[in-house]
Amino acid sequence: MAFIAELKEMSLYFGGLKANHQVSLQLFPGKLYGLIGPNGAGKTTIFNVLTGVYAPSSGEVRFLGKSVAGLAPYKIARLGIGRTFQNIRLFKQLTVEANVMTAFFSQGESNLLDNLFASQRFKREEESSRKRAHELLKFMGLLNHAKDLAGSLPYGKQRKLEIARALGPAPKLLLLDEPAAGLNPTETRELTALIGKLQQEKNITVLLIEHDMRLVMDICEFIFVLDNGELIAKGKAQEIQQNPQVIAAYLGVDESEGEGE
Repeated sequence: MAFIAELKEMSLYFGGLKANHQVSLQLFPGKLYGLIGPNGAGKTTIFNVLTGVYAPSSGEVRFLGKSVAGLAPYKIARLGIGRTFQNIRLFKQLTVEANVMTAFFSQGESNLLDNLFASQRFKREEESSRKRAHELLKFMGLLNHAKDLAGSLPYGKQRKLEIARALGPAPKLLLLDEPAAGLNPTETRELTALIGKLQQEKNITVLLIEHDMRLVMDICEFIFVLDNGELIAKGKAQEIQQNPQVIAAYLGVDESEGEGE
């Protein structure tokens, strides 16, 4: 089976500062992956490289078998990579449905004149976008909030709305950056179930960064672990939980301590 996305010995430096060093990871289609590590390990930088925010200093970045290293973010998004952010980035003064509808604007054929004069083509596309937005809102359990302002939603529902918007262009790979950040235990359980549901029912490959280890261990089929910008471990949940190098990275323990006693 071919990889849907791959980093091959990817390094990224900002001047003399190492963000990532020779990171290699492969994602198979339709799987749910976790990307974990201590704060500052370089996890979000991986997302930024995959989505074109940063071009790697060296190494390969491939999606659907083609190099995307250095490609503009909007071009990568059109190829089929969607993402959410650690800090929610909604249009809070727009309605919930309008936030999701923004995901479809680049896919239509309407031009500026169509929009200004509300042409029939513009109206057809707007209605199609609204219908698709409502389908996604129903999937995320937010349809009854369609006409509410996004900023009026409780924090947990704003998280769901951001995922709904990211799903708008029907991505093949969805990157979720700390989706459970700031959620209470009930909201986290609901989100965990939703992530599993969208991966299974929509057959989307999901890569998520998350500090909630229960969520990661419950739903991720395979886990990558970063520390200090480097990949230190990969494997299934049980393997990661028992990996001494991972434990040392999280606890800040020198693995050599205790040797020779």
